Amino acid sequence: MKRTLSGSLFVLICCMSLGMGSMGDQVSVKAPEPDKNVMVTLIDQDDVSLELEKFSCEGQTYITGKMGKADLSIDFEKIRSILSVDKRGQRTALVNLKDNKQVELVIEKDIPCFGTSSFADVRIMTHDIKKVVFHGIKQTNE
Repeated sequence: MKRTLSGSLFVLICCMSLGMGSMGDQVSVKAPEPDKNVMVTLIDQDDVSLELEKFSCEGQTYITGKMGKADLSIDFEKIRSILSVDKRGQRTALVNLKDNKQVELVIEKDIPCFGTSSFADVRIMTHDIKKVVFHGIKQTNE
């Protein structure tokens, strides 16, 4: 009897210490609440397209990068689209502005961008983004 109880207790402790209740690496995504509700179509490097609202990068509604030695921030409201490519080992964003100008920025590869689709919150790193097409700001009825 003692041996059975000891064996059962040993198995129970082993199961609890191995974390049998949580299998796999599950990550919860919660999109931050940006100051503007930016609507975009995002296309990733696998050509998967998502329609998103509340699009932001690190919770901000602008893109930052370098042009030469200068640091720049461009508000999403001024942007028509962004095409992201690898160029000489760096992540480069070709930013097409609404005034028909184009700006080339060197951006960080590991910035998390967020948005909300009709079925899920989304997080994607800048190096996984191929293209973002901006559709404007959705006005809220407050």
